[in-house]
Amino acid sequence: MRLNLRTAGCACLILMLGAAFGIQARAQELLPEQSAAKAKQVLQQVIGALGGQAYLDVHDYTCEGRIAQFGTNEDLMGYTPFRDLWLLPDKNRTEYISKGEHTFLGFLMDVDELMITHGGVMITVFNGNEGWMLDKAGVSNQPEDVIKNFTDQLKTGMNSMLRARRNEPGVEAMYGGTDLIDLKEAEWIEFTDSDHRSMRLAVDKNTHLPLRWVVATRNPETRERSEVVTSYTQYIASDGVKTAMNIVRARDGRKITQTFMTGCKYNSSLEAQMFTKASLDARAPDVAKKGYKTAKDKN
Repeated sequence: MRLNLRTAGCACLILMLGAAFGIQARAQELLPEQSAAKAKQVLQQVIGALGGQAYLDVHDYTCEGRIAQFGTNEDLMGYTPFRDLWLLPDKNRTEYISKGEHTFLGFLMDVDELMITHGGVMITVFNGNEGWMLDKAGVSNQPEDVIKNFTDQLKTGMNSMLRARRNEPGVEAMYGGTDLIDLKEAEWIEFTDSDHRSMRLAVDKNTHLPLRWVVATRNPETRERSEVVTSYTQYIASDGVKTAMNIVRARDGRKITQTFMTGCKYNSSLEAQMFTKASLDARAPDVAKKGYKTAKDKN
């Protein structure tokens, strides 16, 4: 009986894989205009699942939660509460809150070996091609490479692509066939733009909600290829918009961060003043009392 069950299980798996590969093969046989039309159809389903016009009409939003960072061996390095504010398309303010001592390796705020001690708040603000950071020393300008990283992320972000960039000249979307992701049948959409960026979206075929967002880059000097994969689960609706409450980001197969959202609010009329250097200058006296220092200061 065990042999029969094992044989039946293998046969079932073969059929599932065969069906998936069969659909993938048919996708590859599509003419370019057919592939583009299929991609457009799936994208409309995705936008509908995320909230339709309510999703497209998002002007600003505020999300809160905790973010965990993982080390080189994927060992947990602690949790940090945060508050993330966006005024679309290119204004961001993130407040990180610590109740103890934590070290972050630069992924959260693009600051090497940042140390937050004795609790407090650290704030980063980006406004288009400008950026600032508030720590115990006061307000400082973000380095040029950090600002470039922020603007690049705007270009390669999933929500940016779904809300606006998919309609830009030079942006193409093609159907990439099906796949099996976390035991869910998924469909892939592949994006390219005029700057030769490569992005892929995996969508749950049943719910039409995003499962994966993959951004591929190539080092201009070494020509080595790198992939950042963002995974989305546990969607809930807020103000008519579906939002993933559990977000995992990995680079080249290694888990980097995991974000646990506690809630998001959309279109609450955030003021543009919050995304300026002046707003950080006003907070500087308070933050200076909270015990911030970098790893270099500690030494």
